[in-house]
Amino acid sequence: MSQLAAGYARLVELPAAQRLCDLVGLPKLTPYWPALLALPLLCQALRLSSNALSSLVFGAKFDALTARQKYDWGVRVVSQAHAVVVVVLAVPIFFKEELLKDTIHGFDNYSAWVYTIVCGHDSYFLWDIFVSIGDVKKLGVGFAIHAISSFGVFIMSFRPSLQYYGASFIMFEASTIFLNNNWWLDKLGMTGSRLQLYNASILLGLYFVVRILFGTTMSYLMFEDLQTKGTDTPAVLYYFYRTANCAVLGLSYYWFYLMIAAVRRRFPPKGSATLQKKAE
Repeated sequence: MSQLAAGYARLVELPAAQRLCDLVGLPKLTPYWPALLALPLLCQALRLSSNALSSLVFGAKFDALTARQKYDWGVRVVSQAHAVVVVVLAVPIFFKEELLKDTIHGFDNYSAWVYTIVCGHDSYFLWDIFVSIGDVKKLGVGFAIHAISSFGVFIMSFRPSLQYYGASFIMFEASTIFLNNNWWLDKLGMTGSRLQLYNASILLGLYFVVRILFGTTMSYLMFEDLQTKGTDTPAVLYYFYRTANCAVLGLSYYWFYLMIAAVRRRFPPKGSATLQKKAE
């Protein structure tokens, strides 16, 4: 373990790494860049190993899935692991004294490690969807826009910039946990089950709270802070934040609409089936 730590320290101390971080305007990234590059590899290893484990746990139900479904299953295992970890780790960020003192330029080492995990996961996701062009066609451009926006905003926290507000948008991932559960229940033949109904209810409620209500409120507060305390923020960066925020919130509203429609299809109101038969 000590040898690993020593090797990591040598990478961090590379003069070229510091110069490169300074050159791209991310001077605080230097201690974290080796982990940032290693995390996508870890995500890939988790995705590849998850199929073997899932086959042992779920047996014939998993083995009966198509190759594409097994691939998507692995991607969601990575997504689930990331969502659980970052949501739990992000909570203390709201109480970090250095960030509360300066919500625009404050910097905290613990928070930086959390954002390194977020950026590492987004790097993996970006690599995944652009190398496998079929993912863009299947998932839609919205997922690519979301990943680009998220990565861009979180990597800019190493300027440092808006590190305090990053935790607010990590909270979006709380709904991802139940979204993945819903997908797995479909693939395990439990569509329309009581368990899926409970999961869908939590998903819609949590999604509305963390993404629509909380996300919109924190976006407003963030731009209020930028306009009053962050007047030294470069115009290009300010408008990038604006564009990324509008894209992420717009997608959140649109996906919320799609989720409501999907729940209605799976769980039609009582009596609707009877009325439909009578109409026929």
